Amino acid sequence: MDISLQLWSIKEEVEKDFAGALEMAAKAGYQGVEFAGYHGKSPAELKELLAKYQLKAVSTHAGIERLRTVLDEEIEYAKTLGFRLIVCPWSECKTGEQAAADAEFLESCAGKALKEGITIAYHNHNQEFVKFGGRYAMDLMLEHMPRVKFEPDVFWIAYGLVDPVRYLSPLAQAGRIAAIHAKELAAEGPDNVYIGQGKIDFAGIAALCPPDKYPWIVEQEEFSGDHFDGISKSYQGLRKIIG
Repeated sequence: MDISLQLWSIKEEVEKDFAGALEMAAKAGYQGVEFAGYHGKSPAELKELLAKYQLKAVSTHAGIERLRTVLDEEIEYAKTLGFRLIVCPWSECKTGEQAAADAEFLESCAGKALKEGITIAYHNHNQEFVKFGGRYAMDLMLEHMPRVKFEPDVFWIAYGLVDPVRYLSPLAQAGRIAAIHAKELAAEGPDNVYIGQGKIDFAGIAALCPPDKYPWIVEQEEFSGDHFDGISKSYQGLRKIIG
């Protein structure tokens, strides 16, 4: 069972030394990575680096404006690097109308990407768990983008005072989930702590989305020590919980 790292977790290292960041991820135990930008590297260069550190690419994050302008380029990266998931990581969701409009745009992207064997997904933060007309913005978005999958960030779901297991259960049954973003919420307070040191029910989530069938991707945004120590602790914590 593979566990991947969202490279945004170590963005300072990525910006300074992309190869060194990949080496750090591999040494911490990760088998794969999710990109958050390519920092001027071509698909061929990235493919060579991944092979060097025995990592696989599982997905990438691409903002909505990038999808508006260079979707074809993102599809080409995916095809060359061998992954099949492009994830939009943000909608402001200030109104129900805006959430629906962004979702409809992503649905149009999904139609084009699916012809190339690529899935478009959406990654939440906490603003999607504000209600408009009695419904979560996330639910409005999913309704307006039936071909778009969901990459739930369980930290932000719980941060929005929603139980991740309860919320994800019907979506898993409906086949809407593409991958799991594993990020830990402190038992008390809003902090992002290392996996296993907080209150997220990762075992319950794994029962819904088994890690041998779904990509599991660690994201660490807050560190009490250095980055290598932090991503290592979250990797080891998640491995203890889900195997």
